[in-house]
Amino acid sequence: MLGEEMIVTSLSLYEITDAKWAEKITQGAYWEIIKQITEVSDDIECYNSVLEKFSGLNSDESQFLFAVSALNIFIQNNFTGPLLSSKLLESIAAEDSNACSAASTLNNAMYSLVRCTSLLDLSTKYFESKDDSSLSDIVFKIRTLFIKQMLLEEKCTAIFERIEKNITTLKNHPQFKDLSNEIKCKLYIEFGFTYLYFEQVTKSRQCMDTAKSLIGFDFQLTGALGKRTKFQQTAVAQLTVETIIDKRVADHAPLENEPQAIDLNDDTLLESISFSNIDSKKYINNLTAPFLLHTASCKLRDNSLDEMLREEVIAFIEAIIEGKTFSYCISAHAYFLRSRLEKTSIRKLCRSMEQLEEVVQGFDCKKTCSRTGNLLVSGLPPMWCQQKLLAELYTAVGSHKSALDMYERLHMVEEQVTSMIAAGRYEAAEKLTRSLLSERETPKLYCVLGDTTQDIVHYEKAWELSDQTSARAMKSLGYHYFNVKDYPKALECMLKSLDCNYLQAGLWFTAGCAALAIPEYSTAIKCFRESVMVDDESAQAWSNLGAAYERTDEVVKAFNCYKEAVKHAYNDWRIWENYLCAAARVKHIPTVLLAYKRIVDMGQKVTDDRIPNCLVAVVRENITSACGKSGSLFYDEILALFKYASSKVTSDFNMWKCYAALHLDIEGKVDVVKGID
Repeated sequence: MLGEEMIVTSLSLYEITDAKWAEKITQGAYWEIIKQITEVSDDIECYNSVLEKFSGLNSDESQFLFAVSALNIFIQNNFTGPLLSSKLLESIAAEDSNACSAASTLNNAMYSLVRCTSLLDLSTKYFESKDDSSLSDIVFKIRTLFIKQMLLEEKCTAIFERIEKNITTLKNHPQFKDLSNEIKCKLYIEFGFTYLYFEQVTKSRQCMDTAKSLIGFDFQLTGALGKRTKFQQTAVAQLTVETIIDKRVADHAPLENEPQAIDLNDDTLLESISFSNIDSKKYINNLTAPFLLHTASCKLRDNSLDEMLREEVIAFIEAIIEGKTFSYCISAHAYFLRSRLEKTSIRKLCRSMEQLEEVVQGFDCKKTCSRTGNLLVSGLPPMWCQQKLLAELYTAVGSHKSALDMYERLHMVEEQVTSMIAAGRYEAAEKLTRSLLSERETPKLYCVLGDTTQDIVHYEKAWELSDQTSARAMKSLGYHYFNVKDYPKALECMLKSLDCNYLQAGLWFTAGCAALAIPEYSTAIKCFRESVMVDDESAQAWSNLGAAYERTDEVVKAFNCYKEAVKHAYNDWRIWENYLCAAARVKHIPTVLLAYKRIVDMGQKVTDDRIPNCLVAVVRENITSACGKSGSLFYDEILALFKYASSKVTSDFNMWKCYAALHLDIEGKVDVVKGID
């Protein structure tokens, strides 16, 4: 039906007033009506006439453009703004109730304040009715499904499976290989953010790696001299982003108005790091900035960021902000992530709140402007998620009243109750929840009541009310039992929750920990394998999987798991010691020496006294290493290791004893003086 040109113009969901669309759209008089709607028209009769004319459109291309236009208007009113006029929104709302009810289930309701759901429903039904012969139709099937998912309270396994099926169909389509690299790059970026939303981090990274290879782009963190404060005299090493690109990537997206940047205005800190002698050409544009956004989003999945990781994320975000992409969605998401990071900084908290207020207030801008370009390659969350973060910032500065008012306006009951509890208003939180339950009983409200009262009866009631399908109820019950160290019951509840919804990456890990504690090693292995499949850079998951294999005497598998773990937790000495012990069990002496030295480098003592004894035995008994090298040939390396370790950790009695044994007990290597010393 529509070739590559249509995918290019529809890929970023440009406004229908864009020049590339106008040529196709203005062929008929009815397209002028859609144009008026996009430009925030108050003509409700025109809107109704458009709905009537949809069934009468006489070409596939016209119907396609109408469906995309409907989706575009929906996105504008739920993700980016500016909002349509109140009169027009009220008219559309009359058609929304049925669409909203159809998309919601008992356990997974659509967010109550979504606007223009009838337009999303129209677009979804059109693309679902199409076969898989057109690339454009497949792409928009994926997009409408993903946007629908972002409106739901919980991740839906059925939607995820349909998205995965359509992505596979798209990749296998005979016309897919004929697309230009830039277009395939954008599609893979979309898939990357889609997988990240569903917490499928490994698949998400694979998509982004493919996208980078298609345009010859890469980036890395590097150090450069710079100053952070106004009074700093000497430049010191600072983190910055260095881009690597074969050729300058062309970016044909239209320029959009970015949100206004708010200055820090601190009496000590500079607005941003002032670098000296650094190449300013970072090639950050609408096609390359999403890679930095994706990396920052992946790192921010872990709420317990250490200071080093925080600096890494800031470096990526600042590179985007300074790059001036002229894309609303990319810039807004960069400000959103920066605000999340800065809410823990006393000096930057005020700026983070004001910046997010600037973005949120922009939703009600009366000026007609294009903002929806690059939405799906930016990972920008819906409006209410941005407003929710603003409420969290109000709480961070102690303005609980403002936070509660915002949660109430947003109809976010769970967050409202949590905020009340944080403010010490326990009775008010319980009263509010029971009041809402008196109006309508739902599994979610009973779970919220359970969180408020810490009474597990309410979780059990939610489970019964949902006809044993509420993943939230069993997850909450599982965490309760886990916290009181009733691991068998905790594991039982968590597995029930995962049976209802397996898209819970964190729960797989916790269930594995419960299984290890029981112990049920086969179940632990299953849970941790699922966890590393979701995120193959999770050091703790790899380490715990190694521990489970070790308990079942599968030492080679344990060794390989620990090997993966230390790649992603280079500074965690406990994981290095697990790796050390596993290497000793499989007799891989070079790894034993490497891990031992790494632990000493971190200023730690090897707690397992058997390891130094084993190293002496390797030489004394000439034990052959797993790499095929005779043990006696390791004498000089082991001796050098003990010499180095003794200079770093002087309080390890057993290590000193083994160091002496190497000088006194090894035939042909006796050095009595050094041994006595």
